[in-house]
Amino acid sequence: MINQKSEYYVFTRIKRGDDLLFIGSVDADSDNLAKVYANYTYDEEDWFEMFVVKKDDFLQVKLSDGVMNYQSRVKGAEVV
Repeated sequence: MINQKSEYYVFTRIKRGDDLLFIGSVDADSDNLAKVYANYTYDEEDWFEMFVVKKDDFLQVKLSDGVMNYQSRVKGAEVV
């Protein structure tokens, strides 16, 4: 049986209360391996938290024109 690798995005927070930051990605055969690879690959900082999210699980929201206008941005959102 051949496992197919998936791309996972890696997000971290340096200190409690900091914004969650995208720092890179890893390719892995499973969620558990993605956690291990992310921890090993991005160990240059003493992170408070680290998350991995499979790229395929991201849902894109396409916004129509008027990006700076909240009313048109919310009403104009299109489900892809």
